[in-house]
Amino acid sequence: MVGSKTPVVILGAGGFAVVVHEILSARPDVLVLGCTDKALGLSERSLGEGVSLRILGDDDILPDLAEQHPGLQAVLALGPDLMDVRARLIRMLDLEHIPPLTVVHPRAIVSSLAQLGEGTVVSAGAIINAGSRVGRHCVITIGASLDHDAQLGSNVFVGQGARVSSYVELHDNVVIEMGASINSRVSVGQGARVTGGAFVNTDVPDHAVVVGVPARVVRYIE
Repeated sequence: MVGSKTPVVILGAGGFAVVVHEILSARPDVLVLGCTDKALGLSERSLGEGVSLRILGDDDILPDLAEQHPGLQAVLALGPDLMDVRARLIRMLDLEHIPPLTVVHPRAIVSSLAQLGEGTVVSAGAIINAGSRVGRHCVITIGASLDHDAQLGSNVFVGQGARVSSYVELHDNVVIEMGASINSRVSVGQGARVTGGAFVNTDVPDHAVVVGVPARVVRYIE
């Protein structure tokens, strides 16, 4: 602990990191140390107008940060185009025994009967209904919704305005892009991607990419 505050490092330094930093800055219980960035501060939004993110170094400094700041926690702020990097960093955090921090925007609606896994980020306007279970290190972005009893694995990314109906199951490392809709009782397989605006009403195989209304498989991710 740093005083009465928990030290936190944000993994990533782009636009999503700015969003996470803003949410955390309003919390009196945390002290944001800064961000890690493979580009060492040169990623496309880390030097954006009016934005100042402190770049601590690349991801390799995490063990040193944990030693320097007892009680350190971390939150991933990397988008859906970096799912492999997100998965690698999750493994690294587990290996270094750095616990993830759950981040929920005060204007999100999360049922008291829902469960959020450690490290999950829930943005403004998101809705998570009763009985939903969200795994570790998931992202529920602006205006996205999970109806009752939806089940999400780990490292699932639900994009802006996407709608996930009741009893849907999203397996590990799934991406649901902006504006996509998943019908009730559908299962989306591990590592699959539902593209923006698609409507899914049948199960999606592992690592499939689906497009359209109704959604169809167009290729598989290797």
